Amino acid sequence: MAIKTGGRRPGSTYKVTTDTALTNTMVVDVSGGAGVFYGLECTAGGGAIVLRLYDSTSAVAGTTVPMMAYLIPASTTFSVNIPEGMPFTSGLSYNATQTDADAATTTAPGATSNLFIYTT
Repeated sequence: MAIKTGGRRPGSTYKVTTDTALTNTMVVDVSGGAGVFYGLECTAGGGAIVLRLYDSTSAVAGTTVPMMAYLIPASTTFSVNIPEGMPFTSGLSYNATQTDADAATTTAPGATSNLFIYTT
C-alpha cells in the first residue's frame, strides 16, 4: 500500500487520494472526516478486483456495510464521475479484494492496481 492524500487534480478543487498498491487491508478515513465524494479512477492489474467504499472512520471488512462497491475487470481502467457529488457524513474508507466476499480474510488483488479518489 502506497497512499498519498492531499494532492489536487489539475484545474479542480478536488482533494486526490492516490493508492498505487491496492490491497485487502482497510484504508480508513482518507478524506479526513465528512465531505463529498466526486468520483474515482481505478486500474485493475492482472486480475479482476472488487473495490468497496465505506462512509466510516473505523470500517471493518466483513462487518461494516459498504456505501458502494464496484467490480473492475482484469487489466482495465474504471471511472466513476459524480458531478454533483455524493456526501458522506463520517469519513471515506476503502478496501479491494479479488472476489465479492467482504470478509477481512478475503484474498488481496493479485496484481498491482492503482486508485485515485476525488473528494472535498
